[in-house]
Amino acid sequence: MSPRPLAFTDDQLLDAAAAAIAEIGPARLTLADVADRTGASPATLIKRFGSKKGLLAALNTRAAGTVGEAFRRRGTPLARLEAALTGLAGGIDTHQQMAHHVAFLLMDLTDPELHDHTRAFAAGLRAEVRRVLQEAADSGQLHCPDLDELADAVVTAYHGSLITWAIEPEGTLTDRLRRRLRFTLAPFRA
Repeated sequence: MSPRPLAFTDDQLLDAAAAAIAEIGPARLTLADVADRTGASPATLIKRFGSKKGLLAALNTRAAGTVGEAFRRRGTPLARLEAALTGLAGGIDTHQQMAHHVAFLLMDLTDPELHDHTRAFAAGLRAEVRRVLQEAADSGQLHCPDLDELADAVVTAYHGSLITWAIEPEGTLTDRLRRRLRFTLAPFRA
């Protein structure tokens, strides 16, 4: 007899958790909220993730593991870089959603286990940005004497745009992010 197939994939449950966090925030999130969104039982979530904290850690693990996928697109290196970073911020359409993401970040920064996952995401992001900047330099699209520093500046522009938009949500987040990235890279474009 083969094992019973899972009624809900981890990705379906994590997608529902991410949507609930965007809507109500991580502090108010319960396993029942995720269960209600999927039709799964809270017991299913406990079996898969152990607890709310386990669910949040799984969200962070998935984010860290998929950051590279955002950079695997067609186009010139700098166009791919912009598309990847704006894509990572995609789905955040309102100030309230951004506030909930910032609240989740604060949880990540104060909990050592969650912080490890956040650091993994940040390291993966920095590595992907650096790799694409190297491709841009190799193709002649970019001229910069220190690509490590430029990668740090791009990552800072990315994170800074998110936080600045959380404070002053004028226009769309992706438009703000696109402007900051273009400004940061402008002096180094060929």
